[in-house]
Amino acid sequence: MPSSAAGTATPREILAKLHELTLTDAPATVDLYAENGVHELPFAPPGAPSRLDGREAIRQMMNAGGGGPSPVEYTGFENVVVWKTTDPEVIVAEYELVGKVVSNGEPFRVPNLLVLRVRDGQILLTRSYFNPNQFAQLLASA
Repeated sequence: MPSSAAGTATPREILAKLHELTLTDAPATVDLYAENGVHELPFAPPGAPSRLDGREAIRQMMNAGGGGPSPVEYTGFENVVVWKTTDPEVIVAEYELVGKVVSNGEPFRVPNLLVLRVRDGQILLTRSYFNPNQFAQLLASA
């Protein structure tokens, strides 16, 4: 991955790596987080956590499905727009996560807004705004 001065990846570079790993090796995305990184899902459905504190909590949540195959296959990130903020550690990205439901091949496109804070080349915070009901409806149709 290209990097900025002193070998530290910028927030844009980390976003690109996050997207790449989501498509090629989703469990490896967790390794982009700092040990004390936070993943927030403000619109989490009832019963699901809206905040995960620490890399291992994020890893545990990703593996909560039992390690079986994912019910969805992500194929791309489209219409990506990234905004700088007045804080050099923070960017805001808007995009559509594109994929298909594995069991029936039904395509999906999920809009997302992501706030990303990166320090020393590691993710300190992701705050992901998407509609979890859209995923629930997709999986219910499988």
